[in-house]
Amino acid sequence: AARGQRAPADLVPAVRFGGGDSVTVNRSVRPASEVMLESPRAWVDFAKGSAIILVVLYHCSLFLSEVGLAGSTPRLRAVLSFMPMAVFFFIAGLTARRSLSWTFPELWRRRIAGLIYLYLIWSLLRVVFYLVVPHLRESESSPTDLLVIALLPVWPTSSLWFVWALALFAVLAWLLRRVPIRLQLTLTALLAVAFTTPGLLDTNNVGWDRVGQNLFFFLFALHTADRIHSWVTRVRRWHVAVLGVAYVLLAIVLIPLHGVRIPGLALLEGVIAIALTVAVSQTFVRLRWLSVVSVLGQASLPIYLVHLFFIAAVVALLAPLAQFGDLSNYANLVPFVLAVFSLAASLALGKLLRRVSWLWVNPLRSRLNRRVSPSQSAPSQSAPSESMHGLPMPGLPPKE
Repeated sequence: AARGQRAPADLVPAVRFGGGDSVTVNRSVRPASEVMLESPRAWVDFAKGSAIILVVLYHCSLFLSEVGLAGSTPRLRAVLSFMPMAVFFFIAGLTARRSLSWTFPELWRRRIAGLIYLYLIWSLLRVVFYLVVPHLRESESSPTDLLVIALLPVWPTSSLWFVWALALFAVLAWLLRRVPIRLQLTLTALLAVAFTTPGLLDTNNVGWDRVGQNLFFFLFALHTADRIHSWVTRVRRWHVAVLGVAYVLLAIVLIPLHGVRIPGLALLEGVIAIALTVAVSQTFVRLRWLSVVSVLGQASLPIYLVHLFFIAAVVALLAPLAQFGDLSNYANLVPFVLAVFSLAASLALGKLLRRVSWLWVNPLRSRLNRRVSPSQSAPSQSAPSESMHGLPMPGLPPKE
């Protein structure tokens, strides 16, 4: 199926990778799973799936901590905190290179406007959600506070900061396109060191802090995409072992030994985390019993957007029961059970919501598309996809 057209009913959903490329195969010839697993860049979906699993588990532990049911997972959360979002921004950078050749109006139409719409519409849905469901996180500003709502465009206060940051990164990468690459990477690496070292730089805002921490990963991948894809083809199992040991050892230095206070170590751990995720993904993506990870990776956008609704609702229901000893005895298990439930429920809900196009694409977008030539027109609104928003987390495939 050509880009911007709905896939015919006799074809399997398109498998989307970095840069908006897709592969469509007739059901009578080869199953989609074979195409996905054999593609040279199949590791991208596996990496996104691994990252979204860790994001959901992280949030389960975070919310359950408010009611005393997180068990020992806060320690695990600390160890894994260097990995998932760095991976997502890294993959976003791999797919963003072509945007540097666009004019700013093209960048706005083809990427930024869609990301801003996605961020704002889901932020408003979050506000409506918390008008019904109690907000239990005392350390976080109330989502229904009028000042918080008014500042959403410039002061993100929820997990949706990621979509907001992608729009900002697209602008920054475009503005810096004529700056020497080494200078870009040096300055953003120093910025990351400042934001990841306690006491150096802290805006007290999740969005701006994460921007400072992750811009380096985005730009590094953007400017070295060819070298990265070349390295991936040479990955061997020993890379996984070496990187895994390095990650664990440095995590021990950072957390129990308080090495996070040493400038640069947290950034180094992020680099190792990305390399480890890529190596693991390339090594294990062809194991069919792990294909569910790639499935989650393909649907990581809707999962990311809706999973906190399930987590917050379940935790609100568990809150009155948390004081009973019987439930607290299983505190080490509860976060993992909730994570599995949230992933499955988010995946199912995402499939249902893909038919509601305004959740993913500005309904006024078609008016803008009429003003540009056919060769410049944006993709169809049939489903959320990487080619629409430049997201490293492709949405659901075209409706069958």
